[in-house]
Amino acid sequence: MDRLTEMEAFAAVVDQGGFTGAATKLGMSKSAVSKHVSSLENRLGARLLNRTTRRVNPTDIGLLYYDRARQVLSAATEADASVTSLQSDPSGTLQLVVSTDFGATVLSPLITSFLNRYQDMDVNMVLTNRYVELVSEGYDLALRIGAKPDSSMQSHRLDTITQYLVASPEYLARSGRPSRIEDLAQHQLLHFHTPDSDPNWSLMSHTGERRIVRTKGRMTANSGLCLREHALAGMGIAFLPDFLVGEAMADGKLCDAMPSLPPQKIPLYAIYPPNRGSIQRVRTFVDFLNTAYSRPVENRAIA
Repeated sequence: MDRLTEMEAFAAVVDQGGFTGAATKLGMSKSAVSKHVSSLENRLGARLLNRTTRRVNPTDIGLLYYDRARQVLSAATEADASVTSLQSDPSGTLQLVVSTDFGATVLSPLITSFLNRYQDMDVNMVLTNRYVELVSEGYDLALRIGAKPDSSMQSHRLDTITQYLVASPEYLARSGRPSRIEDLAQHQLLHFHTPDSDPNWSLMSHTGERRIVRTKGRMTANSGLCLREHALAGMGIAFLPDFLVGEAMADGKLCDAMPSLPPQKIPLYAIYPPNRGSIQRVRTFVDFLNTAYSRPVENRAIA
C-alpha cells in the first residue's frame, strides 16, 4: 500500500479520535481506513493505536510516529501546493473560521470584494465563538482577536482593535461615571461569555498593570451585538470593540464610560497551519487582507 495514504489514514484517526470520523474526513469507507492503519502497523511491527469501543487513542509509540507523520504529510501538501500555485490562478474553496461579531460586521464585506476579484475562488466562512482546532477540523485559516497564537501556527498580524467601556448617556446620568477600575463593582455590567471563556474583563490600568474585572453583571451573552443593544437600552456598561460601537459613539448614543483609562488595544491575527501557508488560496487571501488593512477603514471593502 501507499505509505503516504497509510500515514494520512493514521493521522486522521488520531485527529478525529476514531475510524468513523477519519473515514468521513478522508472520504473513504471505515473499513478502508482500518485496512490502511493495520497495514501500517504490520509494516512497522508496532501497535500505534489503543482501540476501545468508545474511542481510539494513540499509544506512546503512536504519538511519536504521529508527530513525524504530520511533518511528512505537511511537506507533501506543501510540495503539491507550491507546484499548483505556479501554474494557475487561485481557485478552490477557502475554509475560513472567524468570530461571529467580527465575521458578520467587518469580514463579510471584505469577502464580497475578495470573491468579486477572484472569480475561481469560493469561501466557506464559519462564524463561531468556539475555539476551533484548525488542523483536526480541516480549516485553512482563522481570524482571531487577542493574544499572539502559539508557535505551532503561522500568524500574520493584520490590525489593532481598540475596545471601549461604553454605556448610554441615560445610564451614566442615572448611575454615575466610574473613575477607577474598582468603581465598576458598583455598576451593572454586560459581559461577553462563551463556554470557552469566563465572563470577565481584562483592563489595562494607568500603571500598565493588567487588571481582571470579575464583578458579576445582570446580563451575559455570547454576542457583542446583543450586548451593544442592551447598552444602548441603558441596561449597563459593556466592554466592546470599536467595530461594534464606533458609530454609536460618534452619534452620541453610547459614551466612553471611563475615558480616563488608557487605550485598551488588542491585535487581530490571520492564523493558519504551517502546511497551509504555501497553498495559493490561503496565500492569496492573506495578501488580500494585508492590502485591505493597509487602506483607510472606509476604503477597505472596495475591490
